[in-house]
Amino acid sequence: MMVIIDVIAKSVEDFMYIFMLLILFNYIYALLGMQLYGGSYNFSDPPRMNFDDFFSAYMTVFDLLTIENWNDILTSTLRTEVNKVITLLYLISWIFIGNYVLLNLFLAILLSGFDDETDDN
Repeated sequence: MMVIIDVIAKSVEDFMYIFMLLILFNYIYALLGMQLYGGSYNFSDPPRMNFDDFFSAYMTVFDLLTIENWNDILTSTLRTEVNKVITLLYLISWIFIGNYVLLNLFLAILLSGFDDETDDN
């Protein structure tokens, strides 16, 4: 357990740069989602994850980042009056950039720290 804590402590500086980049992209996609979908959930029962205010948009984009309940967000956004192609481009681009690029950079930094730790021993 001490090895894991030591590797994370040594990699904190590298994590901070990726974390700031992730926060920036999350902020940009939340604003873009508010611009596209803000106020367009005119359903009888609007979903909990929506783009009507910044906090809800930020949490919705974070859910998309973690691919947690992404299919409900997809169906809700496809039910709006926004063009379906734009909706798919928005969601797929964020899942690709956020999950498959930025979150995997966290993993790469962590694995690099473990590799450096084993080289030191």
